[in-house]
Amino acid sequence: MNKYYLIGLVSLLLQGCGGSSGSTSSPTTTPEPQGLIIRGDLSPAVSQSMALVASVAGDSSDGATIKWTQTAGPNIELLADDAAVLAFDLLDAGDYGFSLSYTTAQGKQHTKAVSFSTGTATKILNVRRDHAARTGARVSLKLSAPRDPQTGDVVDGQFTKVVWKQTAGPTATLDSKNTNELLAIFNAPSVTKDQLMSFTVSAMHPNGQTYTDDAYILVQKTNSFPAQRYFKDAVAKVKAYQDTAPRASALESCIYSNYITTPCSFTKINLIGQEHSAPTVDDIMKRVVVSHQWMGDNFKEFLENEDPHDDFKLLLRSVSAIVISYDIRPSFYWGISGAIYLDAENLWRTPSQRDVIDVAADYRSEFGQELQYIMPWRYVKDNDYADSHYPKDLRLNRTTADMVPDLASLLYHELAHANDNFPPTSYGDITASSILAEINKRDGNNSTIAASLVATHPKQSDEMAGLGLVNFRGADPTDLQKSYLPTDIVDFYANDSAATEYAYSSIYEDVATLFDATMMSYRYGIERDEAVTPPYDALVGSESLAIAWGQRGRTKDPLVEPRAKFVLELMMPSLDADAVLASLPAVRQLPVDVSWKEALTFEETAKSPKRAQVKSLLMKRYQRPIALDIKQKYK
Repeated sequence: MNKYYLIGLVSLLLQGCGGSSGSTSSPTTTPEPQGLIIRGDLSPAVSQSMALVASVAGDSSDGATIKWTQTAGPNIELLADDAAVLAFDLLDAGDYGFSLSYTTAQGKQHTKAVSFSTGTATKILNVRRDHAARTGARVSLKLSAPRDPQTGDVVDGQFTKVVWKQTAGPTATLDSKNTNELLAIFNAPSVTKDQLMSFTVSAMHPNGQTYTDDAYILVQKTNSFPAQRYFKDAVAKVKAYQDTAPRASALESCIYSNYITTPCSFTKINLIGQEHSAPTVDDIMKRVVVSHQWMGDNFKEFLENEDPHDDFKLLLRSVSAIVISYDIRPSFYWGISGAIYLDAENLWRTPSQRDVIDVAADYRSEFGQELQYIMPWRYVKDNDYADSHYPKDLRLNRTTADMVPDLASLLYHELAHANDNFPPTSYGDITASSILAEINKRDGNNSTIAASLVATHPKQSDEMAGLGLVNFRGADPTDLQKSYLPTDIVDFYANDSAATEYAYSSIYEDVATLFDATMMSYRYGIERDEAVTPPYDALVGSESLAIAWGQRGRTKDPLVEPRAKFVLELMMPSLDADAVLASLPAVRQLPVDVSWKEALTFEETAKSPKRAQVKSLLMKRYQRPIALDIKQKYK
């Protein structure tokens, strides 16, 4: 990171020391510098994560139009070249130059140039990522892996004895629930003008030496949010991916903003399918909203290269917009706007892109801690994990093909929510004034796919329905629910017709999980494992996840398959549902009394038992974010 040379700081310190003895004159106030100011460490080290901060006295950068351009030096990946804080990694020694164009909200234009040269030292400790954040926005700073002081390569082990300390700016309150000392998580405090927060972090390297780094967040003043708004917590500043798109203005005002108080009408923002019966990638990109331009670039490339059957293009007809932002977690579909909101963790291609993504935990990760079971799941292909693990510390790149297991399953899931409300046969039947009004009308008529599924193929387990409220809605468990052992859950779940445990979150998640599991198996040959085990015990390790029951490819279970076929017929009538289900591999039982890890590469046996007694162990639960209930307003 870097050390800022704050304008006026030296003179303010001198005033604090006082004048000559006995002076009765009042101290003078140093006026705030006028015009465009660029602050930053202009003597950086190689491998340093640094930043340049732009400000104009009296102006809120949140409303400014900003453009950074690199004019000299080895090429740098600039991920926020339209923001007041330009953060980047200096991978190579050299002489660098940048130019900045800054136009205030009042239309006053400023330009400035800045240049610097790297020193000879290699930065050992880096905190990522400096950025600008609106008042109230969620902020996370991440300490990167230790590097060899001579080679700059990542070394084994991690920093220890980490101490975060705020050194300037409005006071931040660190998240007390965060137990990862390598992270600092907080909400940007309230400010009446743009203010710079600075932090110092010290940590012990595996070699026994202690290193330090500085981190900076520019807190931006924003206009007051309306009291009666849909998005209560501060959300990121977003923009239309194509600023010349016909509905660009509506995308920025109707979809992801703290100023939304009423749903926009269909005349302002409608469904893609109301304009395009067979949308192209370009048609879809005109409805994309992003916090960083690279997010839209990567999404576009995914649609171009990893959607050979046009599934996502056709399913996207039922949404009004696609929002991708660094602060979205978990991903969700929202009936107020008719848009899907995607966690950018599913779309990064480079380490620098990944650095900008907020790392605060999914709020549901604490649900169900008192229960005596968990239901781990994974996507598998060829007896291995379908997705690859990319430790943040190793600074790895990935391709669009690498995104498929996570992003494709996410899109099938969230787009199932949209098509639940607006299946492809419904676009001509829309009569309400807004997307929300139309959804409410369809709910009242029980004309959604979810309502039809409940009427014709209902789930049976009241126990699992109650546990779904605990695990995914945050309800307090009853004493009876706390007493359930894994063998009890096997009885409740294995004899019912849900495709996943998450199906018990709501009738809408029931539809979405049936659809995404079916389509991932059909299109990509990727199947889903689901099991019942005790909670993880850190003292025992992976062996503590002893399988009481599990299946691979549950959509082919005789109890589940008719429901999967029913949903597929309504959601994608262009497919032959019978042929699709017939092409899928038969369901297989996972072996019991082995660990979840060992069962990944199991050799199926013809008589794998369905139940087993296992002892109860306690440990923190984990669940992968999937989606919010489509009827739930963001609170």
